[in-house]
Amino acid sequence: MITISKKEVHKFLDEHPDIPFSAAKFEYSFYLEPEAVEYANAISEKMFVESEEDLYSKKMIEQAATAEELLKLMRKSLSGGNRSRLRKKVLEYEKEIMPLIKEKTMKSGQDIFIENTLYFFLHCEGNCCDWILKEYSNIWNEYLKSMLCLVLGFRGEVEMIPFLMKETVRLERMYPEETYAQAPILAIQELAVRFLN
Repeated sequence: MITISKKEVHKFLDEHPDIPFSAAKFEYSFYLEPEAVEYANAISEKMFVESEEDLYSKKMIEQAATAEELLKLMRKSLSGGNRSRLRKKVLEYEKEIMPLIKEKTMKSGQDIFIENTLYFFLHCEGNCCDWILKEYSNIWNEYLKSMLCLVLGFRGEVEMIPFLMKETVRLERMYPEETYAQAPILAIQELAVRFLN
């Protein structure tokens, strides 16, 4: 078991601060404020008339009866309300869809699927942190890998901080023009709040 002091973590976070605008910060905010997201989706559905495409997508989600159908919908661009409907339904099929999502995670590079996968791993009953750590090096999409660090931050244990520190440094070094390192930084912050205060 690797131990790390509160002082070491705070020093690391001082040297690697989070930034206000990044994909990771956006998803992090969604996780912290799920009621606000649901409220915004409900308001937009009331204010705007659903397009034919939205109505068709809504029907597809309602009629989806297999994990395979839901997995296919996870790759589709949807309105906020339909995205919420789909995500709730995917969670209802957790046991059936989990192996399919894990398999797709290894090779997917599609942003919509990545966002839906992140939501699934953050909200499913089963904790996927051990699987994420075990398979992390086999996942080929760097953006997805970085976002999965958020799952480790919200659902993981304090022992994951050294891994997240190494990942922060690696992502900063390899992708200086991207904000990929923000996800492990936010994950470390979350673990520090949960375990080191």
